[in-house]
Amino acid sequence: MMNNLHLNRLIVYTNNGEVAYDEKFHHGINIICGDNSSGKSTITHFIFFALGGEFNDFVPEARECQVVFAEILANDTIVTIKRYIEISDRTNNINARIAMHIFWGDYDESQNPPPNKYWQKFQYNTTPEKRSFSNVLFELLGLPEVKEENNITIHQILRLLYIDQESPTSSLFFYEEFDKQTTREAVSDLLLGVYNQDLYTLKLDLYHAEKQLEEVKNEIRLTKRFFQNAFSLNKEHLNTQIQNKEIEIQSLNEEILQIRSSIKEINYHSTDQLEFQKLQEQTSDKRIIVVNLQNEISILSNELVDSEFFIEALNDKYRALSNSVHTREFLGNIPLDYCPECLNKLIQTDNEHNCKLCKQSSDDSFGITQAKRMQLEIKFQIEESKKLLKFKNKNLTRLESSLEKNISELNDLQIRVNASIVDVRPFELEKLDSLNFQKGLAEGEILQFRTMLEQASIFEKLLEEKLTLDKNISSLKYRILTIQKIQKNLKKETISTIQTEGVYLLNNDFERQREFTSAEPKDLIIDFSNNLVYLKTDDTEKFKQYQKFSASSNFYLKISARFALYLASLKQGSMRFPRFIFADNMEDKGIEKERAQNFQNILIQRVNLLDPNKKSQLIYTTSYITDDLLHSEHIVGEYYTKDNPSLKHINK
Repeated sequence: MMNNLHLNRLIVYTNNGEVAYDEKFHHGINIICGDNSSGKSTITHFIFFALGGEFNDFVPEARECQVVFAEILANDTIVTIKRYIEISDRTNNINARIAMHIFWGDYDESQNPPPNKYWQKFQYNTTPEKRSFSNVLFELLGLPEVKEENNITIHQILRLLYIDQESPTSSLFFYEEFDKQTTREAVSDLLLGVYNQDLYTLKLDLYHAEKQLEEVKNEIRLTKRFFQNAFSLNKEHLNTQIQNKEIEIQSLNEEILQIRSSIKEINYHSTDQLEFQKLQEQTSDKRIIVVNLQNEISILSNELVDSEFFIEALNDKYRALSNSVHTREFLGNIPLDYCPECLNKLIQTDNEHNCKLCKQSSDDSFGITQAKRMQLEIKFQIEESKKLLKFKNKNLTRLESSLEKNISELNDLQIRVNASIVDVRPFELEKLDSLNFQKGLAEGEILQFRTMLEQASIFEKLLEEKLTLDKNISSLKYRILTIQKIQKNLKKETISTIQTEGVYLLNNDFERQREFTSAEPKDLIIDFSNNLVYLKTDDTEKFKQYQKFSASSNFYLKISARFALYLASLKQGSMRFPRFIFADNMEDKGIEKERAQNFQNILIQRVNLLDPNKKSQLIYTTSYITDDLLHSEHIVGEYYTKDNPSLKHINK
């Protein structure tokens, strides 16, 4: 279970800089209790907001606060989160998408950071240049980033972790006015553990391959439209044409030389010298272009090799850090009861954070936290390096094509220079003029064929690229289909576990709803896609619609389904639900006190049974607290009242 989230501490400051709320939370059950209108809901709103949720419907007392801190434990990494409560002067609304500041350490250390640590600011939205705080939190929680039709944010994840009062009982998720079915499906698949990291990568590769294939096809279509004659794109045909023209030019040169050799007197005209000089200058300029292109290609090729080695080195470093974290976690769990030197039994220390051997204070989480932070930075470097590598490869292809064309042109110029050395033309001879004219036409045709040959080379590469992409796409689709079949079976198994836990809560309800006590796991339908939960009954089959119960029973059904997700995650390690859930008010919609208290008792008993070592965290608020729970270790803070609200030092 490597997707765990825990809230260690929540701190809220007022606009005057005073502490409005500061409480530590523990693993296992956490209960915030108090009278109605004492500020219990406000605390859960702050938790939702601090963890990255979009929330702006704060009560007036909460609007008197300026910043909220949350110290969290994400898997084995402790980080502190800070979000400001910013009110717009124009709309008077809270900025629900304000940036998040993250510190790699606990809250106390964040208030006076050492020189090697500092706060980092991350915006809400992800851009090609910058990562968002959702990207960071996903990495910490070991969640893959879902970027299919929707870019899933941490807010969307929290919609299934937070049970609020404002959402209607018909809404399984935290309610949003503009909600997409595809978003709910992606979030549920992710948290159920159905969404596969490899599938995400394969789909992303397929998306890029299909996009690249479409671009290649467009280039092929445009090239064919411009060169409608098929021979114009045939390299073998064009090379043959060039060779024929070169033979023709050679024959013309021989004929020209024969005519000139018969001339007794040769006059070297200035025009001949000027043409020779001109050809030499053109050849020199072209040679410089070729050399520069060769140098550019050489440098770029070396850069590509360096980039590939650099990316591979980063991947090795990322894997090494992962192995280091896993090794540290494994070795940290090995009990050390005897001294390795004298083999005597070690004396236990009262402080669990002290070393069993030397009794000095130790912090196992520090190394893991640093490794996680370095992993995150390396991952960002890898992504940027891959983008740069793709750009360089495209540039290399362009340079190679240009080099091929310029080398051909240089060869043609050199032939003309060589010919001009012995080319002292007596222009008064009409035969020479005619031959030179034919020679010029042939040379022009060669230039044209060279240009066409360059385009034919590009066209040939496009056809090869298309063939490679077609094969790659077929392979990707086959692998995606295979994984999806596995996903289907895993989802069926996970849903069955959730149904079992949900029906357990329904079966143990007070006998207020006959259908609850007789329900079976298969009767509980949790439809993430359509955002509803219902119970199949005889009436469901008869009237082709799900049965509606009283408001209190509908509320009981909803929270049973939501807590069933959390309980199922304690049993099934494949789920990515982060073994963390928080609920605002365990009594709503007129549910009676005894029924609400009974639900709390059976829920706590079930959690203790499934999570005896308290690896998960459950936070909820209630006004219907039993005497036993009121004096238990589960209580967080005081019992709040209107005269003693949850938020202190608020100016009313």
